[in-house]
Amino acid sequence: MNTETALVPKDIKPIVLFSENGLDPVLAEIGKKISAFKPDVSTLNGRKEIASFAYKIAQSKTFIDNAGKELVAEQKARIKLVDAERKRARDWLDEKKAEVRKPLTEYEEAEKLRIEEEALRIEIETAHEEALRENELVDRQREIERKEAELRRQEEERRQKEEAERAERERIEREERLKKEAAERAKREADEKIRHEREEKERIEREAKEAAEKAERDRIAAEERARIEKELAVKRAREEAAAVAKAEREAEEKRQRELQAEADRKAANRKHQASVNNKILQALNIIGVNEDTGKKLITEIVHGNIPFVSINY
Repeated sequence: MNTETALVPKDIKPIVLFSENGLDPVLAEIGKKISAFKPDVSTLNGRKEIASFAYKIAQSKTFIDNAGKELVAEQKARIKLVDAERKRARDWLDEKKAEVRKPLTEYEEAEKLRIEEEALRIEIETAHEEALRENELVDRQREIERKEAELRRQEEERRQKEEAERAERERIEREERLKKEAAERAKREADEKIRHEREEKERIEREAKEAAEKAERDRIAAEERARIEKELAVKRAREEAAAVAKAEREAEEKRQRELQAEADRKAANRKHQASVNNKILQALNIIGVNEDTGKKLITEIVHGNIPFVSINY
């Protein structure tokens, strides 16, 4: 920005401008200049001065705003970099901590299991010895069996919990897969609809163009016929006999042209009907109707053998 056109001092630094109360002297100075500005709106020069001074105020606003944006952008970039490096360091150190501690963790888990098994073994042996000593082997044996059953129950609960968690993971994965398949199917259907609509639009535009071209040809032919008939009328005045013979010949030519035009129209109509029938047959094939059945169905509709159903050509 060209600070010569602004009311902000050109040598002021953004860090100073946006320090605590840093804007106060700048805004105060601009306010003084505004208060002292007394233009004469009735003169051309006065109106130019107003426009110029208003532009300087706008340039001052843009300068201050851009300076703040640059300062904030630098700070945001530094903060973003620091946060990214902090996360990278945390993730890396967590990974290394787990890697270094893995042997100890595995040892601690194995030792804990060994101690529990040893304690249970000692407890069972002690209970067994006490039962023998006190002649209460049956009661102690039941206690041992109860504890063993409790261990089995806990193991079964752990196994069931793991099975439930596995089943839940599989359910979630299945739901995600079904959602993905549904989304893909919807996309395919939407793409097919768009393709069909595009083809239908192109067909309509093509037929409209052909109709317009035919209408233009017919118009030119009609004008040509009118011109020829006018010339023939003049010639009839001069050569009646020759004009009559020529008129008959032209009438025959006209009839042949009309017959040809009618034949062309019927051929075009048959071609159009065949195109429509083919498209209907393709649609029936898509929904599972085989080709022979589809052709038969279209024939019955055309002949009016199916109530309330018709084909619009």
